[in-house]
Amino acid sequence: MDSEASSADKLRLTIGILIAFLFAPLMGHFLFVGAYNARTIFYSRFLFWIEVAMLFGYTRWIEQGDFFIWPSIRYDLKFYLGSFGALYLLVIGAGIVSNLPRLFGVPANRQMIQLMATLLYHNMPLLILSVFTAGFTEEMIFRAYLVPRLEIIFNNKYMPVLISALMFAALHFRYHSLEELLFAFLFGVVFAIHYQWYRNITILIITHAIVDLVAFLLTGFAEAYKHAHHIVS
Repeated sequence: MDSEASSADKLRLTIGILIAFLFAPLMGHFLFVGAYNARTIFYSRFLFWIEVAMLFGYTRWIEQGDFFIWPSIRYDLKFYLGSFGALYLLVIGAGIVSNLPRLFGVPANRQMIQLMATLLYHNMPLLILSVFTAGFTEEMIFRAYLVPRLEIIFNNKYMPVLISALMFAALHFRYHSLEELLFAFLFGVVFAIHYQWYRNITILIITHAIVDLVAFLLTGFAEAYKHAHHIVS
């Protein structure tokens, strides 16, 4: 799709962006009210797969174009290793920055994260499903789909990064944690910029999945250790 899109094209893109942003969170809110357990985690993962399928259909029949507005660029192994290392270090930095509110007395409020990590730590198939789903579907939605279309609408490179990162952070509002919101926003900024620069979604999917896998394993192990030794956090 041409960067000089018509008003009708921009309207179609805007509707697609709203679908991308709202479908899974709203459906999850109405379908999974109540107890948060392994079953709700399992079924909620499929909402993101349904959303990706919907967006592929929307781009084909409504936008009448390709899902990937930016053709993927292939790189050698050195690029993937270097990008993974750089992205992971930046994610660690985002985690450090997201903890700064604690210095001002803002409580961490990690109960939802700890509960989810505990449930996944004791259910490895669900853990693998969850991290693969997050890595693939969230990168397809928030980077591959949103960033190029936002760039067409705003005709600059800065608003797409900011808006897609804010949308990605809003997805994590369900954890009710300022720390998690800040982390997700910074994560979204880093990954959106990388996608703008290198036009390769594969490394983002891989890195995202591994980041989630390590985070859930470490948090789940910490919670299991505290429980086994009767440590109150």
